[in-house]
Amino acid sequence: MSHVEAPFEVWKKQLLDSLARMEGKLDRLLVLREQTIDTTVRPPLKPEYLDIIDVSKLLKVEQKTVYNWVSAGKIPYLKANGRLLFLREEIDEMLRKQTTE
Repeated sequence: MSHVEAPFEVWKKQLLDSLARMEGKLDRLLVLREQTIDTTVRPPLKPEYLDIIDVSKLLKVEQKTVYNWVSAGKIPYLKANGRLLFLREEIDEMLRKQTTE
């Protein structure tokens, strides 16, 4: 290999490496795009229920606070077999209303 070919081979390798990185980034973008389309086009078919632990984590409050809100009628809930359940859709709606007020 002559001294002229060596820089060309280095340049060629750098170019191919760069193309491979760009291809990887494009693949990741396509996956993200598909995921975004899926979540906006297909809503869940059955309602998602949350328990007291889920709601307290989602709202970033103590479980006792959620129990107090239930007692005060400040949060929508269902009771099934002695358990408090919350519809995710209703909790999300409650959060939306609070952020717009």
